[in-house]
Amino acid sequence: MSVLVRITAPGMDQAAYDQAAPALHELVKKQPGFIMHVAYPTPSGFNVGEVWESQAQQESWFNEHVKPNLPAELLDAMSTEHFQLHAVVQP
Repeated sequence: MSVLVRITAPGMDQAAYDQAAPALHELVKKQPGFIMHVAYPTPSGFNVGEVWESQAQQESWFNEHVKPNLPAELLDAMSTEHFQLHAVVQP
């Protein structure tokens, strides 16, 4: 079943996202189970939303590619939520 992943990154700003994201965008497009990625600023930082075919695929991707590219203090402040999706509609 597909999952929506919401990552909240307090203290991250758009400049930090823009510095880390471009190389990861090219990699994530090739990952098994990846469906889509969105990112947006919030009053306290930055949020990322992703849709994956499974939570295990997203966690594997995050641990292998994202985690090593973020500062420890940002990782410590981040929170991640997973939501089972009822439906995913694509063009």
